[in-house]
Amino acid sequence: MLNHVAAYATNTLPDIEPGFGTTQIKWRISIAPDATAQIEPFGDENGFPKHCPEYPDNLLQGGGKSNFLVDTLQVMLLYLDKKDDPEKYPAKHDYFAYLLQEAGKQISELQPAIKFFTDQNSLALAQARLKDMGAKSNDRAFFTIGSFDPLESEACKNWWRELRQQLLAGNVKKPKSMVCLLNGETTTPALTHSKVSGLKVVGGRGQDIVVGCDKAAFTSYGLNQAENSAMSEAMANAYTKGFDDLIANHSRTMAGTKITHWFKKRVSPEDDPLEWLNGIESEDATKASARIAARNMLDAIRSGRRADLGNNHFYAMTISGASGRVMVRDWMEGQFENLVANVEAWFSDLAIVARDGNSLAHDPKFMAVCGSLVRDLKDLPAPTTATLWKTAVQRLPIPQPLIAQALARFRSDLIKDEPFNHARMGLIRAYFFRLQPGGDTAMTAYLNPEHPEPAYHCGRLLAILADLQRAALGDVGAGVVQRYYASASQTPGLVIGRLAANARNHLGKLDSRLAWWYEEQIADVMARLGDAAPRTLDLNSQGLFALGYYQQLAKLRTGNKSNDTNQGEKQ
Repeated sequence: MLNHVAAYATNTLPDIEPGFGTTQIKWRISIAPDATAQIEPFGDENGFPKHCPEYPDNLLQGGGKSNFLVDTLQVMLLYLDKKDDPEKYPAKHDYFAYLLQEAGKQISELQPAIKFFTDQNSLALAQARLKDMGAKSNDRAFFTIGSFDPLESEACKNWWRELRQQLLAGNVKKPKSMVCLLNGETTTPALTHSKVSGLKVVGGRGQDIVVGCDKAAFTSYGLNQAENSAMSEAMANAYTKGFDDLIANHSRTMAGTKITHWFKKRVSPEDDPLEWLNGIESEDATKASARIAARNMLDAIRSGRRADLGNNHFYAMTISGASGRVMVRDWMEGQFENLVANVEAWFSDLAIVARDGNSLAHDPKFMAVCGSLVRDLKDLPAPTTATLWKTAVQRLPIPQPLIAQALARFRSDLIKDEPFNHARMGLIRAYFFRLQPGGDTAMTAYLNPEHPEPAYHCGRLLAILADLQRAALGDVGAGVVQRYYASASQTPGLVIGRLAANARNHLGKLDSRLAWWYEEQIADVMARLGDAAPRTLDLNSQGLFALGYYQQLAKLRTGNKSNDTNQGEKQ
């Protein structure tokens, strides 16, 4: 897994050299040749990213150290907040100035900066200016000297490279020669790896470790710290930079986790199948279908029109933070073409007739499917989201416990007389469609009068009886469905007969033509039930009951009171 993350960083990100990284900077200190300075905001309210030197993580720990050229206002200018420890930052500031003085011995352009950062009056003026502008003490800043930008200077970069190697060499007491786990080359493994950012919203601390061994038990083979997962410094830097970029720019938060994905070869956002799972926005309804987009993409790949995507690969992982470490919850990879086929199958299997019966419901967004299982999205467990995500991406069967949840929500909405949830009904249909390899041909998106299961027709019959009651009596409040759905869907043999017998009273209140039409519908369904309705239904049969009820009701809502109840499969 880490080798793919490192390859992503190497192929995608510029300048991922160890010892340098991108930092969000909010302030620019413009120093004149006479060592006076102006301070101004840099970028927008969130700052602007700049490529900066990075101190080795293991050496920056322990206090009294600072980064080179870029750091917080606390360190660079001793601009402290009330919550900042006044005894902590003077030593860091002195070290910041020390690095500049050492570099200034070789780079004369740094001399005005050295004078500015070591002059107490200049620092006091800068602190007052920052206070007036409402700066935060932990904001980061950089400086320029006239037209000279140290961050762009090759002389400054080279000086930092040399110093960094000296610092690292001095920290390794007994260098080892080992094989790098990521590239297979012989190397001196990095003792520590940089931390990963961006997981604070999913249980992390803001800076979390992917690889690290800090307990005595890991030294039993004479290996210290990250030597237990030997990687060259370059590879360790690449995978951590890859994590940072993927989390920041190519992930979304779902139920307590970050889900991120990428491709071996770059794919434009409009061609990204995993983005289709989250919904396609378009003014043209015919182009807004993720199912149609996936089918068109498959045709283009298989016909050779998009040969550039045919040999591509995708990678996806679900991650979160826990106790200062990065937790990889799930990992998936595969061919791009298979991914498109799986996404197309996801939407095809979820396809269900709309509640008005006139067309298919719109393709649901992924989170709409997840949300159909709970009363509120905040109640959605993270494992449920991860399970459904993997089900969609890898074309797996839908776990039965999720259907139990869907049926519970379905019954609750019926009792409250709330509108049907299309995503929930599509998920129930997809569950049955995926129960057998190749799909269940009987489980159509529209009403299927030829369905082989009695439970399905029991649900149909309840829908017809409820519609009959409504036609005869109008809105009676708690009708047949509210009073009898729960018992009818579990023990239809004890309930359906009584309801069918009571239907004679409702038929007598209708005109002869409409009464005849309802009699034909009831007779047709009763004939498909055989001798009698099943006495009890298990969970799967209750799901079929729900689908039969919903699809029959959708057909009735088309307003076509005729004997033709089969619209066919319109996918």
